[in-house]
Amino acid sequence: METLAGKRIAVVEDNVINLAVFATTLRQQGVTVIQDPWSTDTIELLARNAPIDLIVLDIMLRHGVSGYDIFDEIKKHPKLEHIPVVAVSSLDPESEIPKAKAKGFSGFISKPISHAEFSQHILAAMNGEKVWVFSR
Repeated sequence: METLAGKRIAVVEDNVINLAVFATTLRQQGVTVIQDPWSTDTIELLARNAPIDLIVLDIMLRHGVSGYDIFDEIKKHPKLEHIPVVAVSSLDPESEIPKAKAKGFSGFISKPISHAEFSQHILAAMNGEKVWVFSR
């Protein structure tokens, strides 16, 4: 059975509690987690930490920047453009999933996450499956 052990996953999340929950959940599966609470140098931080197997990206960030904006920058960067990106958000999945699909995300997981299923969804996305998860 394939696991996440040994994988490198970046988590871009500006809520420190959510960042801790995602990072802890992934580390329990043997993942090396690159954490970023979102800042003006997020893209540089991700590029410096390449190779990365997957990026978990919050949609609602501070200072007028959205995860969609960060996604666009990720896809423009030669070291990052090939990495699958999964959106996480507490926004309404019915309106956000179509946006995420149109942008080219590999998935969308609505908050709050299911700890029991989060790692499975991440592994599926890393394996090329599209993951669209409503938790409500």
